[in-house]
Amino acid sequence: MFACTSRRRAGPRPGFTLIELLVVVAIIAVLIGLLVPAVQKVREAANRMRCQANLKQLALACHGYHDTAMRFPTGVEQGGTRYTSLFVELLPHVEQQALYDQWDFTNPTSNGGWRAGTVVKTYVCPSHPGTDVPAALAFGPYALTTYGGNGGTRPFPADTSPCDGMFHTTGPGSKPKANQVGIRIGEVTDGTSGTLLLGERSVGDAALDSYLIAPFDAAPSPPLQPASTYMAWAPPPGPSVAATLVGATVTVNYKHGSVYTPPEPPPPPMVPPPPPKVSWATLGPQWWARLGAVGSYHPGGASVALADGSVRFVPETIDLGVLGALSTRAGGEVLPGDW
Repeated sequence: MFACTSRRRAGPRPGFTLIELLVVVAIIAVLIGLLVPAVQKVREAANRMRCQANLKQLALACHGYHDTAMRFPTGVEQGGTRYTSLFVELLPHVEQQALYDQWDFTNPTSNGGWRAGTVVKTYVCPSHPGTDVPAALAFGPYALTTYGGNGGTRPFPADTSPCDGMFHTTGPGSKPKANQVGIRIGEVTDGTSGTLLLGERSVGDAALDSYLIAPFDAAPSPPLQPASTYMAWAPPPGPSVAATLVGATVTVNYKHGSVYTPPEPPPPPMVPPPPPKVSWATLGPQWWARLGAVGSYHPGGASVALADGSVRFVPETIDLGVLGALSTRAGGEVLPGDW
């Protein structure tokens, strides 16, 4: 009988060498490096489309309101027996009738919390940080919006605003004049295709908020609040009046340029000198301009809705004079054809 034997071939087992493994890892890293920006670009494109859809819906909501009331809604109603604001009035037109029906128009402070604290998706750009965390879109009991109605060339502060946009304060306590009313479509003599209706805004500004502790040489009037306070979609009565507005005082995507830093105290037992005063005459116009700035987290600009209901993307390089012309409803300006 013959014995059947098996022989193994001598030599190293098959596998990857260290160099081959490093090459594969390097190739994977390069592919990931190419893929991540592409995914982010696709995601941002989708977010931008959703944002513009929000603005389109809000523009149609404004016109739906006008069809019923024969005027566009208020920026913020002040005084009288009915307190309301732009985005409160638009609730029935953005599938929020149930929330609107439960609104307390006579006691506005009671709305803070589950009413005014409701995050309405149509009021928020999906590219804005924190949109996936509802708590990040609230300031105290008030939910925020990343959109604002066109308040003209200078919406803040309300008592000095020319009210040359599409929205302003109304009612017995309105400013700068009492008993102002909403705008009619016939008052938009610059043309609805050349007048802004709504625009994006970026919520909050850490550099601006740094001045909340600054010693001013004159008391700011009205008193300053954190920047996010001015961006609630249902602002309470008080210093955040006209908070639902944007304007054209500064360029698109403007951020406050300086940060207040308290002076370092001297070592004990020396008594620190009083900190130098900050000029409110200098800072004040910058403060109010930033609060009304059109801006977004989309690269290169922000989306706006025009008074004819169309939506466009405005680059951050747009000339401030052109932006100002777009913000007036009856300024008589001539817009460049390629704005």
